[in-house]
Amino acid sequence: MSRGSGGGYDRHITIFSPEGRLFQVEYAFKAVKAAGVTSIGVRGKDSVCVVTQKKVPDKLLDHTSVTHLFPITKYLGLLATGMTADARTLVQQARYEAAEFRFKYGYEMPVDVLAKWIADKSQVYTQHAYMRPLGVGLFLIEIAIPSEL
Repeated sequence: MSRGSGGGYDRHITIFSPEGRLFQVEYAFKAVKAAGVTSIGVRGKDSVCVVTQKKVPDKLLDHTSVTHLFPITKYLGLLATGMTADARTLVQQARYEAAEFRFKYGYEMPVDVLAKWIADKSQVYTQHAYMRPLGVGLFLIEIAIPSEL
């Protein structure tokens, strides 16, 4: 009986192979690489610069609609590399969480809180069989909040 390259361990996200690997997580990393987009971020003392490629996957797509940069709040942004659909899903959820945070606490969500929220969400996606890991790598970008200027 042939089980494929994963030996059957790639059928369920929560089952480790004998080598201690989660194949579904590795497939998500491959999806990020398969996008063929390189992104670079450089942080200075009081500045951030991110650069990414803009590849239009199909000539039928409007090139102005293709982007990897997404605003989350007035002061937070996100650069995504990988599967654009996964990135847009995560951006939509992050915008909602940031708005809830602002409503609940009365100030903008700090970048470390957003990073922890994304990390927690990504980790949960590796624990439930009805979810799959998102095939996207992220850079979080923070613009100085006026009180810090």
